[in-house]
Amino acid sequence: MNLEEFQNVIFIILSIMGGGFFAVGIFLMKFPPKRINGLYGYRTSRSMQNHEAWNYSQRYSAKIMVTLGIIYSVLSIISLFTPKIDDMYSAIISIVIVLTGVFIMFYKTEKKLAKKFDF
Repeated sequence: MNLEEFQNVIFIILSIMGGGFFAVGIFLMKFPPKRINGLYGYRTSRSMQNHEAWNYSQRYSAKIMVTLGIIYSVLSIISLFTPKIDDMYSAIISIVIVLTGVFIMFYKTEKKLAKKFDF
């Protein structure tokens, strides 16, 4: 491998996002917000309905974030072995991958909250 392979836009974006999601997920697992707030944690109207839903959503979404962090990191490494794509398309592909993961996290967490707490 040479330096040019590490300048792959997909590698850069997914590495940063993978590390970020993993770190934030671990942080939220270790230090979940104790009280419902508007600044820190998984915050949606459903998760903020009551304290039990709040605590559940913090644990559940943190696990998904760690998983997404690992997936993004693996995909970033795989991108090093794929043919080089134009930087603009690489950025679009990376953003779509990240946003898809974020959408899945929200969808799964909200679905679990709705099922568990009968909102």
